[in-house]
Amino acid sequence: MLPNDSHISRTAGSVTVLEDCVLVRNHSTTKPFVLRPVAGEDHVVEPGAAVTSLPHRTLQIVIAGMAGTTVQIDLDVSGVTTSDGLSDVKPSPSDVVTTTTPFPLTPAQRKVVEALCAPMLSQQGSDAAPATYQQIGTALGLSPQYVRNVIQTVRETLSGHGVPDLVADDPTRPGTDFRWSLARYAIRNRWVP
Repeated sequence: MLPNDSHISRTAGSVTVLEDCVLVRNHSTTKPFVLRPVAGEDHVVEPGAAVTSLPHRTLQIVIAGMAGTTVQIDLDVSGVTTSDGLSDVKPSPSDVVTTTTPFPLTPAQRKVVEALCAPMLSQQGSDAAPATYQQIGTALGLSPQYVRNVIQTVRETLSGHGVPDLVADDPTRPGTDFRWSLARYAIRNRWVP
């Protein structure tokens, strides 16, 4: 139930159950809203856009209200099943496309990458950001410069393998902080538990 708030339209969005997820659509022409997983980054749903709940099973829809307030709507997708009635159907091994890492991480690199990703896997909203070099150094007892060098080495190796969004000479890329791109890549490719 939404509160009586003149800044929130009753027809601003919709949730449609699909075969194995839900489709969250923003019908507004001007106001974005946010999908917030239990842990991980917020996903902004722009006006006129739609996204699915995948890979998450529980989410919140966060809508900005009057005077800086927010309304949070819990969305539990765990009961959504496929057309054959099976929930969370896993593909058979012959259907899976195997993606391997371009190179093995050393134990030191793995620890640094895991520490880089830790807040993104345990926090939500704006707190779900990659750890800073200082935070990683403090957590692992290393100097921030050493951490920066390890992350740079991993990033350069991935860049050499042509991994998108980690190439340093991309003219469309703002700045030189690759922590977000590297953390997203590591999480997506299951480098971190």
